[in-house]
Amino acid sequence: MSRTIHFFRFVAASVGIHLLFLAAVVYFASRAAVPLQITPINIVNLPQEVLRGLPPVARPAPPTPVPRPAPAPQPERFVPPQQVPAPKQFGTSPDVTLPRTTPGFGRPEGSEQGTADRGKAGQGPVTGTPDVGKGPLPFLSQADIDELARKGMPERRPGENSVTLDTDEFKLMSYNRWLKMKVESVLRYPEIAAQSGLQGTLYIKFDINKDGSLGDLELLKSSGYKILDDEALRSIRASAPFQPLPDDWHMQRYSIRAAVLFYLSGAYIR
Repeated sequence: MSRTIHFFRFVAASVGIHLLFLAAVVYFASRAAVPLQITPINIVNLPQEVLRGLPPVARPAPPTPVPRPAPAPQPERFVPPQQVPAPKQFGTSPDVTLPRTTPGFGRPEGSEQGTADRGKAGQGPVTGTPDVGKGPLPFLSQADIDELARKGMPERRPGENSVTLDTDEFKLMSYNRWLKMKVESVLRYPEIAAQSGLQGTLYIKFDINKDGSLGDLELLKSSGYKILDDEALRSIRASAPFQPLPDDWHMQRYSIRAAVLFYLSGAYIR
């Protein structure tokens, strides 16, 4: 096509669009020019006798709430009580029985061993309320440990002058307390024995010479497990040398009979 035809088509389209736009403007302008017609309303107060003759206006009643159905009761599930098994008792001598214990609030292992306050008799996990902070072994009070150590202690042989660590002789008490702390600092519960549940009480006798060196060392009664017996003897040897004996004792040798307890992953000497 020639350029002239294109030009005339463009002009015709442009004129058509402008005519449509003008027609729209005229239409809306004529609509807006029409004035709004307002219908007057007269408000009249009716006389009282007329109002009395009108039927009463019934107000709609509020909707009645629909009650929700109560949830069906759920049957109670029976939960059997958990049984706390008693700790296994291994390797104890016939005259020494470890007590059955329940979880309490004993001082954790390793906290001030040998310096804990004494528990009161008749209290603790066996016969009453657990002693809070009593005794270095879990679930045992200091009184329980002393009782276990005394039950199976072998008697002294004829002519023997040995004493126990819990002797009430005043001049020996301070030395014995230091001695227990020294031995317990190296005494360990064998890991294999603890994992296997081995526990028991054994009794030993050892001599301390005048200069503090270790003399004779003897196993008086076995726990029933060699691994526990060997650890107790090792701890005594590793604790030497000890403090020299005081001069006012007038003793060249101090013989001691002691009990070593391995119980619930704790080790203690009494």
